[in-house]
Amino acid sequence: MLQQTWTSRCLMKFYAVVAASPASWETHKIAERIEQRILNSNPVMEAFGNACTLRNNNSSRFGKFIQLQLNRAQQMTGAAVQTYLLEKTRVACQASSERNFHIFYQICKGASEDERLQWHLPEGAAFSWLPNPERSLEEDCFEVTREAMLHLGIDTPTQNNIFKVRRKAVPLMFGRDDGQPLS
Repeated sequence: MLQQTWTSRCLMKFYAVVAASPASWETHKIAERIEQRILNSNPVMEAFGNACTLRNNNSSRFGKFIQLQLNRAQQMTGAAVQTYLLEKTRVACQASSERNFHIFYQICKGASEDERLQWHLPEGAAFSWLPNPERSLEEDCFEVTREAMLHLGIDTPTQNNIFKVRRKAVPLMFGRDDGQPLS
């Protein structure tokens, strides 16, 4: 896990505890729920926005600004996450030992047989836009991403649509419009 991610998690936990009024169990539960939603957003943002680079297996291809929202009584009432500085050049080109975004490997390694058929993703296929698929990383856990998406309110049919679009859009970005595997 990236040090910045760990630091963010620790700070969010701290703020959630500090912002929760010890006198109100309900306020504490609300703060806990908000904290959990923020923490659940992390695997999703990492899957769609992080990649394996030469220096780091879980390198952010974006920056994120997390704004915790407090009311006048300094109780946590919400949060907003903004991303910025997406390194678009890394989407189309990686160094020889780097990988593309985690989500693509998660889909290829974690999709069920039915999902593979639905998304036109042959078992064991190699794609030009997916270098180094043989490398396994902790970040390749598709179920963690899917579970986090459910906790964020993204139901399974919506997830399937996201993954279907994601799978079909990537070859188009690389100048391939057939979506066919290399081998």
